[in-house]
Amino acid sequence: MIHKQVINHRQIAWLIGSVLITGALISQPQTLAKIAKNDAWFAYIIPTFYAMLVALVFARLTRAYPGKNLFEIIFLVGGRWIGGIVNAIVLFYLWLLIVADIKGVSFYLHLTLLPRTPLEIILLVFVLVLMYYGRTSTEVAARVNEMYFPVFFLIATLLYFTLSNEYAVERLEPVLESKIAAVGLINLVASGMFGDIFLFGAFLHAISHSRLLYSTMKHGAIIAGFSLTLVMVIQLGVMGYLITSRLSFPLHTLVQQIHITDFLDRVEVILFSIWFPAFTIKAVITYIAFLVGVGSFAGQHHYAACNGPCGLFVVVSSLLSFPKTDDVLRFISYGMPAISLILQLPLLAFLFAAARLRERGSGHDPLPVHTREYKRFRTWSWINKLALLVCVVSIVGGALLEERIRFAGLVSGATYFFCYLVALVSSYLEMQAINHLKHKQTQGKETAAAEQ
Repeated sequence: MIHKQVINHRQIAWLIGSVLITGALISQPQTLAKIAKNDAWFAYIIPTFYAMLVALVFARLTRAYPGKNLFEIIFLVGGRWIGGIVNAIVLFYLWLLIVADIKGVSFYLHLTLLPRTPLEIILLVFVLVLMYYGRTSTEVAARVNEMYFPVFFLIATLLYFTLSNEYAVERLEPVLESKIAAVGLINLVASGMFGDIFLFGAFLHAISHSRLLYSTMKHGAIIAGFSLTLVMVIQLGVMGYLITSRLSFPLHTLVQQIHITDFLDRVEVILFSIWFPAFTIKAVITYIAFLVGVGSFAGQHHYAACNGPCGLFVVVSSLLSFPKTDDVLRFISYGMPAISLILQLPLLAFLFAAARLRERGSGHDPLPVHTREYKRFRTWSWINKLALLVCVVSIVGGALLEERIRFAGLVSGATYFFCYLVALVSSYLEMQAINHLKHKQTQGKETAAAEQ
């Protein structure tokens, strides 16, 4: 049932990281390398800010409409007809995400690992997995993700060491040689890919503390941004931007370059066994969000009742869409970013205004500002914001000074990467501090109620 689902802060952060990372790794490196060449690894700072904007709006909605998910909130704000039209548009967006992901991974499996298996069989089996999870709840997917995502993140971090014999820093130079417009364009494209975080609006009922939700979603977005930046640096340092821009699945070719001694070959199969479950969880979360949206039209809390018809619809629509591999890759790289930004930005502005109006005149319990946990929360929050701001300044400054000062681009790139790492660590400490503060506030209320 929808109202009984509970996901803790760590699970939400890791789910967001898994959703954003696994989806972007399929074909996005090719698109970014085509546009910005050596500077493709600067593509994820503005998307992080965009994900933080979505997190801010969702935190406001959680505080204004506690216990409600995005579809229920839209119905409350827009009424039966306007809310129904808006929810139908959101459902259409989620359907596009599901179809693009399913068809994209089916093409990938067919071309790289299962060339003799018919594409239709791969697609059907994948949808059956989604339907199996559709009978359960988000909690199940979150627990499964807890097993795979830490290993997946660790492997992505260790790629540099496993490919150190193939890596050359010279392939990244000159740093920030591309025009600032090219760097801005790749950030715009990646922002659309980070728009996948919007689907977590279907699970706003799972967490009630608005500040914890904001910090959690921000930490998940920074995990994704830093991981993708690191993988892109490795990709360009090993293969260069020319090869990366010409491959349909550059990451698969990158992993094939790993050779650990003479007897441990085909490491890509081992890594694929970690990546594929993580990607499956992304598709599962999107599919469950789609089921929640469909169930909201019927007023059903048991969204699993829609599982069969929705699964059949997804199978048929996926089979009829994107006849070629290039079609789905171009749609994921260019079509989905445009659709995401055009659809989400006006809706986010509308929902933020509605939440502000509803909060006006209503009292909320203040946080215990004089506690040690609150001071830690504020400190790490400011460090986090400052680090991300320095990342933006380093890109702009390096692009402007690269032609005049020889090492300006290299220094700016090193500053960017270091500050992104600081943002990752500080966002985790901020999330932990607000979580401890939440528990302390809850214990204080329980103690006061017991004394009365």
